[in-house]
Amino acid sequence: MRAYLVTSALLLVSCSVGTEPRPPPSSRLVYPSGVAFWRAEGSSTTNGFLYVAGANFDKCFDSGAVSALDLDALGLRPFGKDFADTAEVSGFPALLTDLHVGATSFVLIDSFAGEMTLWSPPGRSPRLFVPTRAEGSYLQAIDVGDDGSTLVCAQNDGRDCRVDALSLNNPPGAKNGEPGAPGPLGVAVRPEDPEARVWVTATELVGPPEATTEDELQSYLADLPAATPFRDALTTGNFVALGVNGLEPGAAHAVAIGTRYLYVSGRNSATKQFGALPARFTLRLVDQTDTSRVLDSALTASYAIREARGVAVVPVFKVDDPSQVDPNRERVYLLARGPDTLLTIDIENALADFPTLRVVSSQSLPEGASELEVISRGVGRGNLIAVTGSGDEAVSIYDEELGQLVAQVLVGDQDPAQPSQPVGLAADIRGNAARLFATTFGDGRVAVIDIPNLDRPQDARRVALLGTRQLRDSRQGTSVCQESSP
Repeated sequence: MRAYLVTSALLLVSCSVGTEPRPPPSSRLVYPSGVAFWRAEGSSTTNGFLYVAGANFDKCFDSGAVSALDLDALGLRPFGKDFADTAEVSGFPALLTDLHVGATSFVLIDSFAGEMTLWSPPGRSPRLFVPTRAEGSYLQAIDVGDDGSTLVCAQNDGRDCRVDALSLNNPPGAKNGEPGAPGPLGVAVRPEDPEARVWVTATELVGPPEATTEDELQSYLADLPAATPFRDALTTGNFVALGVNGLEPGAAHAVAIGTRYLYVSGRNSATKQFGALPARFTLRLVDQTDTSRVLDSALTASYAIREARGVAVVPVFKVDDPSQVDPNRERVYLLARGPDTLLTIDIENALADFPTLRVVSSQSLPEGASELEVISRGVGRGNLIAVTGSGDEAVSIYDEELGQLVAQVLVGDQDPAQPSQPVGLAADIRGNAARLFATTFGDGRVAVIDIPNLDRPQDARRVALLGTRQLRDSRQGTSVCQESSP
């Protein structure tokens, strides 16, 4: 059994008993999941800001939370610094337990947070989007102040983002929950597009309660304007069906936005009518010019994979002019499971009605592959792909120039009684250096990994752990509920 499953049976377990309010602590992270990074161009900050969603997975507290971490205030080593100082290196990882989260750097969200994404078009401060799988299935939007650390709920201008949060269930006109996006998990947006749409995946299928066959059910993506993600604007038109044109409905895990197509990864699903169901696809393409057109990749015809997790898409440069992006070609990276594999897929004729998919490589991964980040080394160079994996409690780095894994950086304490379970992943990439941030869901921290020279990714090291280790009650496997800080 994979390590990430150890706590999955705890969804219905709650440490909260009685009626006394139990707000989450601002002094530590509680089952951190989604993560995002921001540093404004020309900013005076050295290390930037990190935003972390606490999922409150075992319901010790009344809600989840999002915390803004000022990485300079935490005392994190400067970005891009090499490892020449042997005295400093001997102190890795630095244990930065004081998160310096003040009252304005902390907001409440619903429990069971999924991924997080950041929208930051020119002329406005960033906005964070976090799907939460609590009852009601919400997408919560949080505005970041110009200072990088002030957080305000976009949907109510307050600090409790549960108020007026956007439920993705039962929009006006829905019948039997359809359309709807219950169990939202993945989220994507074009970061710099002022007119961007936010795309949210759903891990559950919907349909008539009396359904007797799976064919009577449907699965949807939610499609919302980033500027106005409000309940009063939600209609049945904000949902895109994935089971159309003869394709079986299936739950989606993550979504990546290409030039014409959305690339959607598929996973095992949950239904009220039939319980758990196996994945019905591993990768589908949704035409953004006509979302009623959904294409299946048919990857399982060639690869014996069971389901998928993270997905990313990057542009490809022209063969005759490597300084220019080829709008008709894209590259997709997909994390498959069963067995765990990183698939690299080239999309030819990416603007056509029927693009061509070609798998150019497959790389075996440790068990529990969850999320990935693409680290570009610039024009004419192969990318680095960082992957979180709960099975070996590490972040793996794949170098596509060498065609192999070149580093596996441990992020936890390798404690069998409390696996670290790395899940969320964000990156700060500047010039020829990169820094990775991996949330360790099981022990309540964020691991920081530095790659000072992208020409030597094998030198990647864990340089810090942010936050105090999440305590666990060994008798029942849940975290130890602690009182919140002021």
